[in-house]
Amino acid sequence: MPLWCDPGAGYSYSSPSPHIASIVLRNVSGMELKEFIHERLAKPQGWGAWDYCLHRGDFVMPHANGAGSTALHATDALRFAYCLAHQGKWKDQQLVPLDYIKKCQTWSPYNPHVPFSLQWEHNADGHVAGAPKDAFWKSGAGGFCLYVVPSLDLVIYKLGGKDGRYDPTLTRIPQPEQKHDRDNWQPIPGNAFQEGTGAASLGRVLEMVCAAVRVK
Repeated sequence: MPLWCDPGAGYSYSSPSPHIASIVLRNVSGMELKEFIHERLAKPQGWGAWDYCLHRGDFVMPHANGAGSTALHATDALRFAYCLAHQGKWKDQQLVPLDYIKKCQTWSPYNPHVPFSLQWEHNADGHVAGAPKDAFWKSGAGGFCLYVVPSLDLVIYKLGGKDGRYDPTLTRIPQPEQKHDRDNWQPIPGNAFQEGTGAASLGRVLEMVCAAVRVK
């Protein structure tokens, strides 16, 4: 098949990409992905119980899938986002390199086609008109999204997905007794008057919250 662009001239979203990165990390650092994240992020930030969804019945995956299936408290996801909003610092520790954060907020030379860099969508071109241009966010399965807006000192974590995504049999982390009043809940379908659960709705959440922020 012919290439859609010259080598190195384009990039498209691919879930296996971060999984390949996790394989590289394991071989370079000598640490499993979970161990690396736990030492570099979870322990300094004081995360609660968290894990990768490694259990599939009697089978336990030998390595964490870098492409996803992470289970952690929403408050801990916000701790990570807060760190990104403050130049990668948590208290007096530089947990995330500042140059990495800057690359997340602007165009990648390998992806000039859309505002998407290092698995984050960014607003450098102002396509989300109601949000500052330094905003960047990571969305994924089920409509979840983690937003970072440094200029407003703002982080947002939009939950998404269905209850099955929090099944304790996948992580072996005990969960509170589940409520069943939303067992049959379904997201609003998109149409001419409703944005549904797609990218447009993610942008609208960002715009609405940014509009509600009062900067002193």
